[in-house]
Amino acid sequence: MLTWVSSWGIISFGLFFFMFSYYGDHGLGDSARIPIGHHREISQTDIMSHIEPKNKGVIYINEFSITDDYVYGTLEKYNLDLNQNYFVYDLKLNTVQLFDQAIPFNYFLTSKNVSQESAYQTFNYHYNQYWNGWRFWLLP
Repeated sequence: MLTWVSSWGIISFGLFFFMFSYYGDHGLGDSARIPIGHHREISQTDIMSHIEPKNKGVIYINEFSITDDYVYGTLEKYNLDLNQNYFVYDLKLNTVQLFDQAIPFNYFLTSKNVSQESAYQTFNYHYNQYWNGWRFWLLP
């Protein structure tokens, strides 16, 4: 009897700490988050997805692709002080590059050897991809 109770206590304690770790925290209430590597994340509050690089502050993003070291895609129109349409978020450096047009944007991605084969997807798509499967059973 004591073994069963102590086993459940250890499992519950472990799941509690996992829930608040970088890989287990999926957001609370109206917020959601996806860990994307290098201890960076993409967050969504209500319906607004955003990143927070150190060189620009909060930037609202629309559709994007995630690779090992970069997140790239299109910007949301709600960025009032930004006139650009595309972004590349360098996860290692925690910086973002913004682009007005597709040609310099694609050239930059090619110069960094970033595969452009995957289509841009919304936050909800990436959230479901990350939190599906075994991680789904660890959600509180």
